[in-house]
Parts: sequence; structure tokens; C-alpha cells
Amino acid sequence: MMSASRIAVTVFVLGAVGAIVSGCAVGADPAPTRMPVPEIASTGELGIECEELLDALPGWELDPTLSPGPGTPSAAAALVGGTGCVLSTGDTHLLIGLAHPDEASASALQDYFRINGLTSSRDLGSDAYFDPATGDAEIFEDGKWITVVSDSFASPSDAEEVIAAIRKVAAAHG
Repeated sequence: MMSASRIAVTVFVLGAVGAIVSGCAVGADPAPTRMPVPEIASTGELGIECEELLDALPGWELDPTLSPGPGTPSAAAALVGGTGCVLSTGDTHLLIGLAHPDEASASALQDYFRINGLTSSRDLGSDAYFDPATGDAEIFEDGKWITVVSDSFASPSDAEEVIAAIRKVAAAHG
């Protein structure tokens, strides 16, 4: 039988884990939440560095103290040999991820994004999804997955310039 103190600690730990997974901090406004991105398999490393993406996106800065949070699309991309970066300009952040998911993983990711409220966005590509509530753009093309999330993206058109720059960098790497 658990003591009252062990129960209290367990409840506290579970609450803290829930807050971390949901992206909420104490005192923060509730944000749309979703489960962490599913595990994916890769067809190989991309070889794209954050500095290359930074060069393609003038006006943004790379903060080496920031990295994509656990369970985010950009962190998932980095875990499978892709790239995961956080760029900022003033108070605006840009989370970027690129990876080569295998076919089954790309399909599972697309299902995951649809289940979590992203809708098809033909403005961004034939297999592209966007969520105006989170500023989340997810593009699947030419065997690559591009994920871009920013608090400055209210519509797909807000993300187009950034995505075009990322596509150029990705195309240079085949």
C-alpha cells in the first residue's frame, strides 16, 4: 500500500510530465496539445546543417542554447539523421526539421498530422498540411519531410517564403 506522501509525489510527477508533454508551463495560457510525434524510420541522413538553413533565411538568428523540444516534429526529424533547428528573430521563433522518412513512416506521419487537426494545404504542396492554431506546416515531397512551426504563421501563405528557402537548401542536397 502506498503512503500519502508517495501518492502526493506521484500525482505531482504525473502533473509535471503532463504539463511538459502538452507544452504548457505553469501560468501559461493553454495551447493546443497533441501527443508526441510517433517514432519514424529514415532512409538516410540529409547532411543539412542548421547554419545552411540560417544562411537561406536572412533576418533570423540561430540560438545555440535552443533546440527543438522532445516530442516535436523537428526533434523527431533530428532523431532519425535529419535536421532540427530553432531560429529566432525578436520574440518570434521558427522550429525547422527536415528528414528522409521511409514510405511507411511518411504515411504514418501524415495520418498523425491529420488526426491532430492539420488540414491539407495545396498552397504549400500536394502532400502538405497546415494548422493555423499552432502555425504548423508539414510538407512531404520527393522523399523528404519538411516541418516548420512558427508562432508567426497564421495561414499557409505566411509560411511560403520560409518553406521556399528550406526547399532550396534541401534541393541542393539531392
